[in-house]
Amino acid sequence: MLDVKLITGRTHQIRVHLAHLGFPVLGDQRYGDFKVNKELERNGFKRMFLHASEYGVIHPKSREKLFISAPLPEGVI
Repeated sequence: MLDVKLITGRTHQIRVHLAHLGFPVLGDQRYGDFKVNKELERNGFKRMFLHASEYGVIHPKSREKLFISAPLPEGVI
């Protein structure tokens, strides 16, 4: 499990960098380990294992900082 902070906001930033470092996100059909993904699919896992536990944006009109959190469900780790 990793705690990653986006810096540039570039599309696929986390997925590309992790794959380049040799640690692709499980289930990533574009940048992932295709052999591992096929095995996951055979065992019923058909999604990417990437979760945003916290997300922050600035409201376009009020300029208020908004933070949304979504903790992992019980039993995931």
